[in-house]
Amino acid sequence: MDPHEVGIYIHRYITDLHRAPLSLDIVHMATTLGFPYLLCLLCLSGIQSVVAVSGLTRPFLPVPSLTQIRDILADLEAPIISALTERTNLATPPGLYANGGAELMSYMLVRENAAAASGRYDYGKLEYPFTLPIIPPDIATPSNTFPPGRFHEDTYTGNANITSFYINSLVPFFNSSTSFFYHLDNSTYDIDAVFNLDATLLALLSHRAHIGKIVAETKYAGNVAEITKFIKAGDSTSILVAITNTTQEAAVYAQAYKATSGFSSGWLQAGALVPTTFNSTLEAAAHTLFQELIAITSEIEVQYLLQRLN
Repeated sequence: MDPHEVGIYIHRYITDLHRAPLSLDIVHMATTLGFPYLLCLLCLSGIQSVVAVSGLTRPFLPVPSLTQIRDILADLEAPIISALTERTNLATPPGLYANGGAELMSYMLVRENAAAASGRYDYGKLEYPFTLPIIPPDIATPSNTFPPGRFHEDTYTGNANITSFYINSLVPFFNSSTSFFYHLDNSTYDIDAVFNLDATLLALLSHRAHIGKIVAETKYAGNVAEITKFIKAGDSTSILVAITNTTQEAAVYAQAYKATSGFSSGWLQAGALVPTTFNSTLEAAAHTLFQELIAITSEIEVQYLLQRLN
């Protein structure tokens, strides 16, 4: 962790202390930051003793039922397809995502610093930054056991996988030769507009995927004995089998296809100048998106549960 990351981590930790107390283990903090940084953290936050740190608790956030969560996820499909439709129809300069999307990440860093200051990535928001450290995890203790059904922050995010998938699998669909923007100098590209839609779509994908954390918690609460056995054994394969619902996955694909068809028809009916391959390209992009997103979400759920008893 470089000094800049440590500074951000300390700032967000202190801010989180003031917004809502944390359940933190001092050894975890020492391991994560190193003892010199830990000492700095304790001084800056005004904490006088180790006991004061370990005694703090975060708010009790119960998770919704699976039925409620499925409605939440269903409501996210249209915004995702809408952003995908817009992004598909913006011309992309060659080489824009070179070096693992470094230029895009630099663009997002500025946005995410402002977002973090506004509380967007606070505890329980289920929104996680792509370019900044995430908030510290919860640590279960004998006096604060995090009973089944209570949200438990872990250390894992799927954003690295989402970024890789986005750049390597989704960006190739963004091959429009047209642009919505008319420039008197005859330039075709508007990189700021492109990155703005990229950032919006990535945020939606990340939020949708990390709702998997509360899906995992709800499933854990409904099957504590069996899933606890798998957690203690570190058996990620059995955890995945226990939480997978192929019927629900099929429903996600069906709704995504319906939304994609609706948005593509709307664009054509509105008179948008799009290539003849517009419909098929959007459908293929949406299918690829949700296929990858389901896999990434499943991994988030598994990783959440593997840390659930910590």
